[in-house]
Amino acid sequence: MRILFVTASFLPESIGGVELHVRGLAHAYRALGHEVLVFCRGGFPDRPEFDLERYETEGIPVARLNYLFSDCVDFETVYRNPRIRARFEEVAAEFAPDVVHVHHLTCLSTDLVDAAKEAGARVVVTLHDFWMGCPRGQRMTPELELCADVDVERCADCVPRMWGGWFGRGRDGEAYEPAASRARDVAQLERYHAWIRALLGRADAVVTPSRSSRALFDRQGIPASSITVVENGIDHAALAAVAASRTARPPDAPFRFGFIGSVLPTKGVHVLVDAFARLARDDVRLDVHGEFLPWHEVTDYEARVRALAAPLGDRVTLHGRYGPGDLPSILSRLDALVVPSLWFEAFCLTLREGFLAGVPVIASDLGAMAEGIEDGATGLLFRPGDPADLARAMAALVDDAALRDRLVRSEKRVRTVEENASDLLRLYGGEGAGR
Repeated sequence: MRILFVTASFLPESIGGVELHVRGLAHAYRALGHEVLVFCRGGFPDRPEFDLERYETEGIPVARLNYLFSDCVDFETVYRNPRIRARFEEVAAEFAPDVVHVHHLTCLSTDLVDAAKEAGARVVVTLHDFWMGCPRGQRMTPELELCADVDVERCADCVPRMWGGWFGRGRDGEAYEPAASRARDVAQLERYHAWIRALLGRADAVVTPSRSSRALFDRQGIPASSITVVENGIDHAALAAVAASRTARPPDAPFRFGFIGSVLPTKGVHVLVDAFARLARDDVRLDVHGEFLPWHEVTDYEARVRALAAPLGDRVTLHGRYGPGDLPSILSRLDALVVPSLWFEAFCLTLREGFLAGVPVIASDLGAMAEGIEDGATGLLFRPGDPADLARAMAALVDDAALRDRLVRSEKRVRTVEENASDLLRLYGGEGAGR
């Protein structure tokens, strides 16, 4: 079987959860004898717009389209771009995929789904976040308010702050008149939402990695009955070795909390630093592993987090970017892992990584995090965005060795990459043998 993966970015430049998921599937399918290719977007200012680069990473062939938004003339171009589609069609014609598995279309073009179907491929779409229906991707406003439902009136207040030139007062060449301008904004957002609903209806299969994510898409108008839940898989070997090699923490060593992942406002690192400060004790440390990344129009997040951490001195360390190979070593040094996300999370890879590495996990009582943890049995949950409640949970772990031991030893189910690949292969229309 020839499998073409489509994702917004890929290794080695980008190492987020979706990229690692695609990487794992690619290796699993290659091991089964299938042919794979990754089509992704790159954003390199020193390379020509729409240039298509071919390269390999870890033996995985990649076709990377350079795109810098130079041709964006309106909001619709953000999610439907004919030139991106044309370059994708070239790749699809050459590779002749049996299946196109779409993982993320941010910074690409949603109608790659239609292009893949017209090329004769079966199309599977995995919804790894909420970008298909929320232009911000995480159903969260710049003020970090959650949107459980998609409401175009609320979108009309939010989205223009990202793309002001195409909405409301910023509309080029149009006089601003409040009622008429807002009506135009609502109308183009309604067209966007209608397009996304229809597009997902044209896919052969739509997948979410959690039940909570499926429920949110159902509320958006994508019927739950049309969505298959397939949990993402993880490579167990390296992290299981971390768990097996753990030794007792020396009694005089500080208790070390950790965060791993991209450092964005929606990931709640500011809540974690605030909670850590409230512990007000010298026998704890906090290690933040991850790169500060831009988040739409919010440009001061790194400065805010650093200002919160500064009074805590060397008790808080912001380590910056890490590579996939660094994860086992990072987790081996932690006594607890904290997942303080403020958005729903569609799956939450991080808490499963903690499970496999034998690290107690504290997470927000929200979305896929709450779905993945049985509070008090497999991990601890706290009220999302509440640093006082998080500090309570953190203190409980520091002071209660029996609780830590119980959380680590509890039975947990984390799917392997191979199990995940097998489940998806059935959606692809295959049974596991390559051709």
